[in-house]
Amino acid sequence: MGVLRSWLLPALLAAGQAALWPGIPLLLDRPVDRVEVAAALTATALATIALGWRRKAPVGALAVIIPALTLGLIATPPESLVVLVFADVITLYSVGARRPARVTFAATAVLIVWQAIVGIFLYRDPREYIGNVVIGVVVYLLAAGLGRSRRRWRAARRDAADRLARAESDRRQASVQERQRLARELHDVSAHHLTSIVVTATAAQRLAAKRPELAAEALEFAAHTGRETQSALHRLVAVMRGVELDGGSELGRRIEELVAGFVALGQPVTTRLSVDGVAGPACEAAYGIVREALTNALRHAPGGAVEVALRQRDGSLEVLVTNGVATTPAAASGLGSGRGMEGMRERAASAGGTLEAGPEPDGGWRVRALLPESAASTMENSLRRVRGPRLADIAIALAAATLPVSLMVLPDPTMPRVDTTAAALATMLMAAHALPLLWRRRAPWAVLGGVLATTALWPAVAGFHLLPETALVALAAGIGADLVAVYAVAAYGRPRHLTWLSMLLAAGVQGAGTLLALTLDGWLLGQPVMPTVVAVALALVTVPFLMLATPVWLAGFLARIRREGVVSRERRAVAASTAGAVELAYAERQRIAAGLRAAVLRQAARVTEAAEEGRLDAVLESARAALAAMRDLLGDLRVDPEREPQPTAAAIDTLCRELRAAGRRVELHTPAPAPELPPAVDVSAYRVVETALGAGDDGPARVTLGYGPADLRITVTGVPSATAGPVAAGLRARVAAIGGRMTVDPAGTMDVWLPSRT
Repeated sequence: MGVLRSWLLPALLAAGQAALWPGIPLLLDRPVDRVEVAAALTATALATIALGWRRKAPVGALAVIIPALTLGLIATPPESLVVLVFADVITLYSVGARRPARVTFAATAVLIVWQAIVGIFLYRDPREYIGNVVIGVVVYLLAAGLGRSRRRWRAARRDAADRLARAESDRRQASVQERQRLARELHDVSAHHLTSIVVTATAAQRLAAKRPELAAEALEFAAHTGRETQSALHRLVAVMRGVELDGGSELGRRIEELVAGFVALGQPVTTRLSVDGVAGPACEAAYGIVREALTNALRHAPGGAVEVALRQRDGSLEVLVTNGVATTPAAASGLGSGRGMEGMRERAASAGGTLEAGPEPDGGWRVRALLPESAASTMENSLRRVRGPRLADIAIALAAATLPVSLMVLPDPTMPRVDTTAAALATMLMAAHALPLLWRRRAPWAVLGGVLATTALWPAVAGFHLLPETALVALAAGIGADLVAVYAVAAYGRPRHLTWLSMLLAAGVQGAGTLLALTLDGWLLGQPVMPTVVAVALALVTVPFLMLATPVWLAGFLARIRREGVVSRERRAVAASTAGAVELAYAERQRIAAGLRAAVLRQAARVTEAAEEGRLDAVLESARAALAAMRDLLGDLRVDPEREPQPTAAAIDTLCRELRAAGRRVELHTPAPAPELPPAVDVSAYRVVETALGAGDDGPARVTLGYGPADLRITVTGVPSATAGPVAAGLRARVAAIGGRMTVDPAGTMDVWLPSRT
């Protein structure tokens, strides 16, 4: 396809040139010089080959086309290579589309100089020389400008593709990153709370005979640390549950709900929110920064007054979170992973903003972030229009202004000459007529109004006979600016469903202006001015322009539909990936929060109860069970799917075969084929079987998988070590985290039910 696109246009250009000259003269038996034919064919062949490489090496192609055209233009009769002369324009467009701006400007300058030099040999009349050089300059600028516009469009599409790729990568990594973050949070609790209880209670038991007083100290420590563990875990669960799944909801409401959760934990928080319509990365970054700042305040300054303030100013969102000093003792060791500040800075940077944090004079802490709303994303930035006119807009306006004036300059024996004053007046009128086109993208309706307003000057010029007939013809050719304005409204105007009115407005103004110019002397088409004659004349003038404006409007509207369709698909794809990442992270938080509530928190509560009742053995048993459940969660969280994909239920057969190869007799029974399972269930099914078979038993075992319409039943026999103690506690935590249930038989059988539908 790429080869066809590269060579189809050069082939058509060469065929058209050969058919026009020397093809037509040869068919009509007109005499042609063989040397001229050879020169034309040689120039055509060189230009065709160079055009075929314009996509890969546009500057090199231009370096071949310039001497080829020079040879052809000088060695052939005038107007012979009227098709081939577009080769340099096409190649310049490719230079603008595929090379940097400085290269494009240099190539345009070279072509303009070349056109001026070659024109000396081609045009003898000074007026003809000036007119053709002016036309050449405008055409070159137009080609370069359109090429630059194409380059911007391609760059925007690449940026959008990169944005989508990053969003897809973030979506794939969302659950992994969330697991890793939660693993760090949970590790702090297990390492500094539960482990210390186990170590202290074990030492007290071992030294009970020598130092009986240690038992009382261990119980006191266990009660105190157990309460801290419960409080820390409750806070972590509250933070995880406080994260909204709906990332696109209104920012102020989300902040208020987040604050309410922290207030329920005993942290006094007030808000001053002045935000409206904030969306995209700025919204998500602000929410994440506020959440992290509140979490830090809860950890390090419990009870201290916190104020959350958000406001919009100068196109940016300012986030300010300040907290006072702690009024209640902080936990012995915090839940944080040590990356809170770094994470907030990363969030701010990802939205194109900055973040500052530091102590306050009164001993509190202050976090301030400034997030630009306009820097919503790379894709959005790539689609924003620049404030000033682009090269294409300048070239189009210049073409609309100068090409009609060039008609006055080119010699025509049927038309009278135009003096300098008349040419200057016509030039100024056309410049005023085309000037609004510089802003055709930013304000298309205003541009149309400006172009049509200057049309009202033409009847005055005609009525006062300020210009000869030649100049009036040139002014009539200025309808090109009107057509460009109609296209601009169709392509960029809003509302979209009313852009068709631009055709009627332009046609009506053109018709009225032309009709007024023709009737200023009291006669119209050789007849006295009468209503019937005026109506007929208005229709004769308006309908042809409307016939020109209709396909122009349609072309602009179709280009708009295509552009908006591409952009809309890109935005939907990025939004879907972003929503998927939010869903995955949210699901991971909910799963871990459920696991903490189902097993770890229950065992931590038992630690405190046993310590308060003075039962050291029960303290140790509950602490070990809680620690086992916690470590089971951590083991799951720290699996790295980038290094080794997590095994699923389909891998249970492989696990059993590996155990049989190691010498243990393990049977697998699956009465029905495995259906598609939710990812969390699929992974947990394998982990449950793996944990049960690896609990420490070495006797024969049997695994049965029963797939029902709404659940998966796993029965493992011959695993007494997995039916009690820390292993059973860990399995219950995992099963409960995904909405399942588990029963055990101390003889060595465990039954697990997992939901097979989301």
